[in-house]
Amino acid sequence: MRIATFFHSSLLRACVFVSAFLNAGMLAPGLVPSLAQDASPSRHAPYQFRETALRQIPDYDVLSLAFPPNLWLLSIEPRNAYLAKISQDPLPLQHLRLLLGLGEYIHETSTENLHAYFDSPPGALAPDVLIALNAAGFSNRARVMTAAIAAFGPDYPVENRKRADFFSKSFLRIQEGIVPDLSKPPTALEIELQELGKQFLGKVQFRADVEAYAARDPVIAAALQQAREQLPDDQRLSFLQDRLLPGPSGFGAAAVIQQQIEQMPPSYRTVYVLTLLVGELFNGGMHQFFSNSSGAFAPYAAKALRDVGKDDAATTVDQAIGLFPTPYPISTEERRRVAFAHDWNAWDDKLDALTNAIDGEDIQKALTVYARQQDILPR
Repeated sequence: MRIATFFHSSLLRACVFVSAFLNAGMLAPGLVPSLAQDASPSRHAPYQFRETALRQIPDYDVLSLAFPPNLWLLSIEPRNAYLAKISQDPLPLQHLRLLLGLGEYIHETSTENLHAYFDSPPGALAPDVLIALNAAGFSNRARVMTAAIAAFGPDYPVENRKRADFFSKSFLRIQEGIVPDLSKPPTALEIELQELGKQFLGKVQFRADVEAYAARDPVIAAALQQAREQLPDDQRLSFLQDRLLPGPSGFGAAAVIQQQIEQMPPSYRTVYVLTLLVGELFNGGMHQFFSNSSGAFAPYAAKALRDVGKDDAATTVDQAIGLFPTPYPISTEERRRVAFAHDWNAWDDKLDALTNAIDGEDIQKALTVYARQQDILPR
């Protein structure tokens, strides 16, 4: 099966640092995260489909798609090489990429943001990010970033191996075979970063600030307008897929699951269930698709494949459904009880082997065409 390439840069590729896995969601080449939902009570809140949030791509996301920070490069090449690549852009766009990269570590409420940033490869860019913050007029965040950089001492360690010494459980030197002692208590610097992180919250505000910066900088404003006009369909679909997730829960009673998924207009439902299918196929195969909450939507996935003209793949999903008791157990709890509560055996092998009959990349291409024909690609 060919490797998926459709998830946009927020799902970072080629990362070989374990710290990046833990802190920023970076992924090794070809790895796609499982899209399975958890079974916590919050996932059982009634699902409401809202189309208004799907029709227009916010400026921040257009910029992220058109000028991705590509932080994964810092896992395979030195800081200077990364800076040389982005230096091909005009200076305002260089600053923009640095800000968008920082934005991947800013959360609405978590105080782990600065700790995670500095204890990962992108932390090598901290002095450059500080320049970008000042250039954009983000004075409050620049003040906090200045204090965070100063906490490392007079000579900020841009090299990962040197910066790792400031953290008790850093994976920045894992490539050298140096594994941290996870029993160590936090260092003084980590405690300070946690405190500073309290002043660095607010992803919603950060997005708004970046959009305002883009509006008042003529270079970025022009680039944004051009990017929105020229954004390719596969990236528009990628945004739509991200916004559809998480969707209806695959946990709970079958009737509730069906009621929630039926709220989605058919075209959006096709995109949603095929996003689940392809994501799970690339992550763990057909077996994982059915054993995870995504399996609740297997009958819809078969129909969706026919909607996009992938009849052979639909037949394969039908074959997989046929391996389960009749009627098909839509409820994930029930499906796991009747089909997966055993050690791996020949039945599991048979289900998993069906993975090879489906080309997820072809499905994604067909889904792009389908979404364009249905006029549901966001603008």
